Amino acid sequence: MTSMALEGNARSQADWKMLKRLLVHVMRDKRLLLFALIAYPLDALAAILPPFLVRQILDVAIPRHDADLLLWFCGAYLATLFLEYGAGFASLYAMGILGQRGMQSLRRDLFAHVQRLPASFFDRNPVGRTLTRLTNDVEAVSDVFATGAVTIIADVLTICAVVGMMLWLDVRLTLLAFLVVPPLVLMAAVMQRYARISFREVRKHIARINAYLAEHIGGMGVVQTFRQEARTAQEFTKLSAEFRDANRDAIFYDAVLFAAVEAIGTAAVAVLIWFGALDMTTGIVGAGTLVAFIQYIRRFFVPIRDLSTKYTVLQSAFASAERIFQLLDERVTIVSESDAKPMEQLRHEVALEDVWFAYREPEQDADWVLRGVSLRVRKGERVALVGATGCGKTTILKLMTRFYEPQKGRVTVDGIDIRELELTSLRRAFAVVLQDVHLFSGTVMENLSFGADATPAAVEAAAKLVQADDFVRKLEKGYATEVAEWGANFSAGERQLLAFARAMVANPQVLVLDEATSNVDTETEARIDHALDVLLADRTAIIVAHRLSTVRKVDRIVVLQRGQIVEEGSHAELMRGDGLYKRLVELQFAEQMG
Repeated sequence: MTSMALEGNARSQADWKMLKRLLVHVMRDKRLLLFALIAYPLDALAAILPPFLVRQILDVAIPRHDADLLLWFCGAYLATLFLEYGAGFASLYAMGILGQRGMQSLRRDLFAHVQRLPASFFDRNPVGRTLTRLTNDVEAVSDVFATGAVTIIADVLTICAVVGMMLWLDVRLTLLAFLVVPPLVLMAAVMQRYARISFREVRKHIARINAYLAEHIGGMGVVQTFRQEARTAQEFTKLSAEFRDANRDAIFYDAVLFAAVEAIGTAAVAVLIWFGALDMTTGIVGAGTLVAFIQYIRRFFVPIRDLSTKYTVLQSAFASAERIFQLLDERVTIVSESDAKPMEQLRHEVALEDVWFAYREPEQDADWVLRGVSLRVRKGERVALVGATGCGKTTILKLMTRFYEPQKGRVTVDGIDIRELELTSLRRAFAVVLQDVHLFSGTVMENLSFGADATPAAVEAAAKLVQADDFVRKLEKGYATEVAEWGANFSAGERQLLAFARAMVANPQVLVLDEATSNVDTETEARIDHALDVLLADRTAIIVAHRLSTVRKVDRIVVLQRGQIVEEGSHAELMRGDGLYKRLVELQFAEQMG
C-alpha cells in the first residue's frame, strides 16, 4: 500500500472519530434528531416522484387523451412538490437547531475543560490561540449546520433514490449518463487531500492573527509610548497577507471542484440527449422517459454540486474539529484524586519539604527554579519571601496553591501531601493578591464577591476595612458601577485596594500577597499598610515584597538566592548579620536616597 493510501486511510479513520465525537454533542436532543431523520427520507422520496409523474403524463395520459388521468397526475405532481419543499424545510430547520444546541454544548464543555487545564498549558499557549479554538474553530464547525452542509445525509439519500429510479426506467440510458461520474469521484478524492491541508493553514493563520491582536491591543499603551505603530502595523499586514494567501488556496480548490461538477453535469445531460434522441427515433424510448431522465440527471447533479460546496465547509469544519479535539485532549494533570480528602481548618503549618522544581523538563542545572527548598509556615505566622527577580519566590506560592507540582519533594498542609487533598477546598483556603490586579466585566459588587457567596453588607464592610469604600461610594452608581475592561476606570492604587477587599470577602485561612503593594503610590500604600494590620491579624500570611514597609511587619523573613534559601530570621536579626538581605536593604535605601 502506498504512503498516500496509508495517509488517506488514517485520515478517514480520524475523520470518523471526530464525527463520532461531534455527534455525541448533537445527539443529546434525541427527539429532534429523530424528527430530522424521518424528514430526510420523505424529502428524498419526494425528489424522485416529479420526473416520474412527468413521464406518466407524456407517455401515458396524453397519448390516451385521458383528461381525468392527466388531472390526477398533475395534482400528484403539485402534492409531491409541496412534500419535497416541506420535508426539506423541516429537516433543515430541525438539524440546524439541533446543530446549534450541539455547538453550545461543545463550547460549554470546551470552556469547562480549559478552566481545568494546568498553569503550564497557559505558559506554552498564547491567549489568542486558545481563544481561536473557543470562537473561530467552534464557529467553523457550526457552519456545517448553519449552511445546511449537514443535509449531506439527505443529498446521499436523494442520489441513491434517483439512481434507483433511473435504473428501473432504463438501465442502458442510466449507464450512459453515468460514464462521466468516475472522473468526478477521482477528482474529489484528490481535492480532499489538498483542501484539508489548505484549511489547516487557514485555521493556523487566523490563530496567529488573534494571538497578535490580543497581545498588541492589550499592550497598546506600550506600543504608543515607544512609537511603534508603524512597525506593528507592518507586522499585522504581513500576518494578514499570509492569511489571505492561505484562503486563496482554499478558494482555488473549492472553485475547481465546483466548476468540475458543473462541467461534468452538463456533459452528462449532453450524452443523455444524444443517445436518448437516437433511441426515440427507433421507438425504444418514449419522450416522457427522456424528459424524465433529463430531470433525473439534473436532480442527481444538483446535490452533487451542493456537495462540492458543502464539501468545502466540511473540510474547514474538520480542520477546526482537529484543533478543538486537540485542545479537549489536553491532559488535565492537576486534579483531585478519587479518594481525596477535603481540606479542613489549618491546624499547624503549610510546608515545602526538599522541593525541586523546574517549569520545563530539566535538562541542565540552570533549568531548576527551586533546588531542595524546605520551608515551614506555621499557623498565624507571617512570612516574607525576599530575593532577586527569578530566585523562586512566586514559584513557591504557585506550588503551595498547587498550580504546579514539584518534580521532587512535596508540599504539605498539616503533614498531609496536598496531592491527597481535594483541589477546590485547598485553593479555597488561600486568597492571592497579585501585583497585576485582574478585574472582570461586571459591577464593583460582583468583582468584590467573586471569590465568595457574600452579602452586600459583608462586601461593603470588607471595602471599608481596606479603605476602598470611600472612593467606591464617590462613583456615580457606587457598588453598582460597571468595571471597564481591565479595570481601566480605576487607578493602579484603587485596583490594588479592590483586590484587598476581594481577598477580605473570601476570608481565607492563608493570605498570599505577591508584590501586592509594589505598584501603588505613597499615599495609597499608607492606606494599605493600615488595612494590612487588620487583614493579617490572626491569619497565616506569605508575602512576596521588596518594600521594607511591608517586610518589617512580618514575623520571619526568608531570603532566597538562585532557588535556595540562604537566610532566615527577623528584620533585626538579618540586619545584624552581613548576608544577602542586608545588602538588598542597603541597595534599596541607596536607591531611595538617590
